[in-house]
Amino acid sequence: MKLVYLVQYFFPEKASGLQLVEDLLEGFSTCGWRTDVFTPMPTRGITKEQRKEFTHKTVEVKYGGKVVIHRMHLYREGKNFIGRAIRYVLFSLECFWKAATVPADFIFTGSGPPTQGVVVGLVKKMTGKKVIYNLQDIFPDSLVTSGISRENSFLIKIGRVMENFTYRNVDHIITITDDMRDNIIKKGVPKEKITVIRNWIDTDVVKPILRAKNNLFDELSLSRDKFYVVYAGNLGKVQGVEVMLKTASLLKENKDIQFVIFGNGSEEEYLRKMIRENQLENVLMYPLLPVERVSEVYSMADVCVISCTPGTGGSGMPSKTWTIMAAGVPIIASFDTPSEMQRTIAEAKCGFCTNAGDEKALHEKIVFLYENNQLKEQFAENARKYAEENVSKNQAVAQYLETISRVLDKEKKL
Repeated sequence: MKLVYLVQYFFPEKASGLQLVEDLLEGFSTCGWRTDVFTPMPTRGITKEQRKEFTHKTVEVKYGGKVVIHRMHLYREGKNFIGRAIRYVLFSLECFWKAATVPADFIFTGSGPPTQGVVVGLVKKMTGKKVIYNLQDIFPDSLVTSGISRENSFLIKIGRVMENFTYRNVDHIITITDDMRDNIIKKGVPKEKITVIRNWIDTDVVKPILRAKNNLFDELSLSRDKFYVVYAGNLGKVQGVEVMLKTASLLKENKDIQFVIFGNGSEEEYLRKMIRENQLENVLMYPLLPVERVSEVYSMADVCVISCTPGTGGSGMPSKTWTIMAAGVPIIASFDTPSEMQRTIAEAKCGFCTNAGDEKALHEKIVFLYENNQLKEQFAENARKYAEENVSKNQAVAQYLETISRVLDKEKKL
């Protein structure tokens, strides 16, 4: 079996979901499948040394030759919306050419950037190659819910055309939540064309680390005696991280509670400015650390925050949810309700879900756990147990392999 995998970001970049990509590639190779990965040269969250290292590293071979990564020279990604849009278009054009011309039994791609669905749909119509579409975010719904655009705007009308074209022309859609499945069924996608597979975490890699043994405290010169509220991840508009800063402002007088943010993204400078202007000495910001240090990052927390801008989290389920659980840390979500996030936290009994953007509710729950250590420890234990039993890497990757094989076998019989 030979496939083409189109990936917007890839290691050593710092972006959500990269470990999932790596785990799938490992699973594909274990099955004996040969994968050609096409991805841009790394730009997001990398060092100058890494950028220099990869300047001429256009081909990389992994997993005994079963995976070949082809890196494409593109316009460098910045924080400017127009610059990123140009990069998306160039990436899509490159992907169209590679997907159309490189021999493969099927094409596998995620939903980022939004043009990817159109690209693979066109390749499907032109070449007949099978396409498996991994839907991690529903576009253009996300533009409306985040307030970037209005439902009746020209941009959204174009987005709806792109969305419908994608769903009609791919062979199968793998999505990550029941809410996402229900969303696209309402848009006319047949139920049998959709498989729900949750994102996952390798609980053998991400584990709780005792505070006394967590070297990150020493590296950052942080006391081990404080109560830490941690956010780690993308700092974009959709993530709504400013709710943490508003909450921190309410807790200025409590010197025991410290907020720590690890991240990069379009809102980083805005958040730093907010910290300066409000003199939030109880908030520390650091760049996103390498993925291999995620256990240290989350294990330093007494509680982790997952947030979204109001209206943007209804169908989504951030992958960091499972990482935090695997690290054995309680979660307080400032998220849309009702939502899969709310239901999952309740099912796992690992924390609380407050309304998105409500700093007073977030403040209340943080203080509640600060004052109730026994409950905090129970939430932590429940989180780890839920991750081990429900979102393991091996189980999820096996579901992907089974789904892809089933779809391709069905097509062969038709």
